Amino acid sequence: MAQSYFHQIKSGVPLSGGLRKRCLLVEEGGEKKVFCLWPKGSLTKQRIKRTIKLELLARKKGLPCRLWEKIGDDFLKDFSFEGKDYWLGKGNYLPGKPAETWAPRYLTSAGKMLARLHRVFRISPKLTLLHLDFARANMLFDEKARVTGILDFEEAEEGEAEKDLACSLSFFVVDNPKVKEGEIWRSFLGGYQKGGGKYDYVKMRKYFSSFLAKRMEEKNPFLQKAKERLAEFRQRVEKKILKSEDLENSAKQNKSKKIVFNVGAYELLHYGHLEFLQKARSLGDLLIIGVASDESRRRLKGEPYPLISDRTRAETLAHFDFVDGVVIVTEDDVTAELKKLKPQIFYTTAKDWQDGTRKLEEKEMVEKYGGRVIQEKYFSPSISSSQMVEKVALLKMKQVLWSKVKRAPLLKIKKKKIVKEIKFADLDRLRTDCRQQSKTIVFTSLTADLFHLGHARFIQKAKSLGDVLVVGVPSNESVTALKGIGRPIVDERARALVLSLLPWVDKVVIFDERTVLGSLQKLRPDVFFTINDDWNTGFISSPEARFMKEIGGKIVRSEMQAPYLSASKMIDKAAGELIQKKFASLINAARTTPVLDADGFDPYTAQTQLAAREKGFYDKVLAEVEKRGRCVFCDLKEKYLIAEKNGVVLTVALFPYIDGHLLIIPRRHVERLGELNEKEQETIFYLEKYGAKILKERLGVENIWILLREGEGIKAGKTVNHFHVHLIPYDQEVIKMGEKRLTMEPIVMAKKLRESLS
Repeated sequence: MAQSYFHQIKSGVPLSGGLRKRCLLVEEGGEKKVFCLWPKGSLTKQRIKRTIKLELLARKKGLPCRLWEKIGDDFLKDFSFEGKDYWLGKGNYLPGKPAETWAPRYLTSAGKMLARLHRVFRISPKLTLLHLDFARANMLFDEKARVTGILDFEEAEEGEAEKDLACSLSFFVVDNPKVKEGEIWRSFLGGYQKGGGKYDYVKMRKYFSSFLAKRMEEKNPFLQKAKERLAEFRQRVEKKILKSEDLENSAKQNKSKKIVFNVGAYELLHYGHLEFLQKARSLGDLLIIGVASDESRRRLKGEPYPLISDRTRAETLAHFDFVDGVVIVTEDDVTAELKKLKPQIFYTTAKDWQDGTRKLEEKEMVEKYGGRVIQEKYFSPSISSSQMVEKVALLKMKQVLWSKVKRAPLLKIKKKKIVKEIKFADLDRLRTDCRQQSKTIVFTSLTADLFHLGHARFIQKAKSLGDVLVVGVPSNESVTALKGIGRPIVDERARALVLSLLPWVDKVVIFDERTVLGSLQKLRPDVFFTINDDWNTGFISSPEARFMKEIGGKIVRSEMQAPYLSASKMIDKAAGELIQKKFASLINAARTTPVLDADGFDPYTAQTQLAAREKGFYDKVLAEVEKRGRCVFCDLKEKYLIAEKNGVVLTVALFPYIDGHLLIIPRRHVERLGELNEKEQETIFYLEKYGAKILKERLGVENIWILLREGEGIKAGKTVNHFHVHLIPYDQEVIKMGEKRLTMEPIVMAKKLRESLS
């Protein structure tokens, strides 16, 4: 395949196609085709494929995007050209040219296109699915400045329309300094509105400021160099992530090398796992790890497994230098992988053979081609992923039940040397050594209580900023003071050891303070790398930031590298799943059992509910609820609910005016319409339509009253102060409206109400 395209690409005509990829127009069978080449290291294959998927979807919905074609079994292939490695893609030719300058008419047209994009991908009135990269090279226009082609999506993540606009405008301002900012606002936003787009101007301006700062930061040559280094680091990791079909080719390429193969879940990764894998690697030249798939993990272990997805676990392992490749496999059947890879050593745990995860057929297959099967015990601590998950869950449950129970951290290591450890007292000597060698020092710190991919990516990003990376690890006492009595889960030295095994880390230091100020003062680094998160919003005025400014050092702040992954979430998920499993019957009973009262009036009996209003029981029901001292709508029973969305429920009324009487109630206790947030308001409107639809389909109700009482309790006709909306099948006998004589002419009333708003 590579040879057949080589000459076509060599003779191709260069086209516009973004800053990081080369696009060439070629003739193929009398048709115009476009070959796109992405330099490896510039972007990951996963991100390119995600972008292609979005462009195909946009094309399907009528937007002027490239129609990508499969090259063999995939949209992308490895391709070498002029001594460089690329990803190769092939698509249809889009007519048009990029704008030479961003004249107003081009900006207006681009604004219209973004509005159209938002309409196509909208999933709620304010939410869109993607941004566009509006660099000139990424859009094509005809002679009338109409958009004829979209060549690149910037990213694929959920965001408000205001964010998309702010992101696009920040590209304009930075890339086109000669264009007046006011002209950009008028032309682009005018086009967006003409295209039917709506947005909140104040909100958009707020986003614009932060995006513009980010774009300006990207122009910084120091950060640009760091981005290039980070891309190289990420490519190193990406190359290790294999597919099952890649194994046979990998074995052929490394036929002179001794391959060790291992299978495991590696759910909550700790130093015992890593020592086990280091021993495996020492037995051969290459270590390939089969990571248990989510499906097989769940089938073998049940809930709460997997705690972390297979792709995330695989990438985490790929960060370590002693791991040469990872592939996702079916945990209890790796015969297909063994057949393709033919490892000289199949390195396993004795426990896997004892519990039946490993099968005799696998052993026979390995021995038949001359390989060895090694059954090894875990290194200290002897704990599997499953046992670790259960221990973490039980600790959380104990903390919930007995909140002040103190305990020692898990996974302590005794008298184990950490090769990269540096004592706090020696930080100034390290600084002197680095200065003499003209090396830049980067300092960062993280707890890394339950080590995960976010930690690995964060440290990798820190390393890209300089020559020597020093990672501060807070002591057990520091973590307890910061995160509470239930933390840390893992001992300080065990945490430091795991971090020291990452190739990106040069030194680790354990410190006792609640902040890193002492470490910064001792080390005086060139760069301080820290998190840019909600809890860290006051960082700029912090003592740490002031100190770095005093010594002329740089501060680089980064978003979380795995925002949906954290030790707290892992602990809570493990504990929650275990509680649900152990106490499922009790939880179900709590949901379905009514309030128990031996002697009083029971408002939940069928007789009471059917005849409450007819027989005058309703006042008694309210009195009974009030006597119990709680809001009846804060104590909704699951068995009466019809639907729930965004914390708002659609439920039957327990004491209805008429058959089919429904209520819409927010879960949280609010009493007035003005207390609802925007999402709750949208959801109530959605549930009104949904409730009306099911009443019509199931009960044949054609006419419905939507009733909302706003005001102070009974004065507004409300018997329950908790905000709620009625959906009532209309019957003239149910709610009768009377008339009262007017005291003010309608036109006078209108004037009076208008004046009250001024």
